[in-house]
Amino acid sequence: MNSLIRKILCVVMALTIITGIFTGCSSSDTQYFLANDISLKTQLGSLPDKGTVGDIEYSILSKDSYSCNEKDSGYYIDQLEQLDSPYFIVITSGSKTKAGAEISIVDLGMDGTTLQILVKEKDASKGDFVSPYSPCCVLEVNEAPSDIQIHNINGKVFNPIEG
Repeated sequence: MNSLIRKILCVVMALTIITGIFTGCSSSDTQYFLANDISLKTQLGSLPDKGTVGDIEYSILSKDSYSCNEKDSGYYIDQLEQLDSPYFIVITSGSKTKAGAEISIVDLGMDGTTLQILVKEKDASKGDFVSPYSPCCVLEVNEAPSDIQIHNINGKVFNPIEG
């Protein structure tokens, strides 16, 4: 009798584990991270607002410092028309029609000559209607990187758009 109960418990546990594997690991639960050897996050998991990534000096600007009205999802590099002006890497979620949508830079890293940027997006499913606007975040750098790769934490790739 004890061996029958033990067998039934083993089968139930095996089925529970298998069910957990198939239902608990959906692609929407997967989060994208930068490799530890290139990530600038501190041991506490925060990203400094200013610093260097590779040979590039950076500063994460406040979300109110740049206007991104009616832009597509992606990124562009902007520069003021002044001598020795910094570069601004503007990353936008695309036009939204509800207040409360946000995007923020959560990690940076340099992989060879490629600047890696990781962003987090928050959608506003219950916000009030506003005219189309584009939530954006801006990284100020002292020189343009050779190559840029930008992803959100779910793995969505941000492609270049016209500024």
